[in-house]
Amino acid sequence: MSTIHISVNGTTHEIASGTTLAELIAQIQSAAGQADDPTAIATAVNEVFIPRLKRNDTVLSDGDQIFTFSPITGG
Repeated sequence: MSTIHISVNGTTHEIASGTTLAELIAQIQSAAGQADDPTAIATAVNEVFIPRLKRNDTVLSDGDQIFTFSPITGG
């Protein structure tokens, strides 16, 4: 299995090639002991916001920079 290197909130990680953003978020939440709740986190890849419904379609590439943050609600 080949791997790629990505950055998550400034920290380098090695993950399997072909990993989607949705899979990465599930891994991050599991490692933190959190429930798998995709609504609890907002995401950006290479400074582009990725909506929750597009995470399964977003395959990560070597060198990608992923940022996670709390979603903002309200008006």
